[in-house]
Amino acid sequence: MTEERDSHAPQRSHVGVHFKCCNVYSHIYMNHDKSAYAGHCPKCASRIEIPIVKEGGSSDKFFTGS
Repeated sequence: MTEERDSHAPQRSHVGVHFKCCNVYSHIYMNHDKSAYAGHCPKCASRIEIPIVKEGGSSDKFFTGS
């Protein structure tokens, strides 16, 4: 049986991050003011923030953090 997504739920923009500190992969999400993707390692809580820039930015959806 498959679960259907609620069509009324807002979609949160995210990017994938490989945290080298604990060798784990996780998603981080756009912050409230939409200026960066921010999150933390799910094992050791190491913080990461990836700024969102209008010009000269990246279209990548996967990053590596330390």
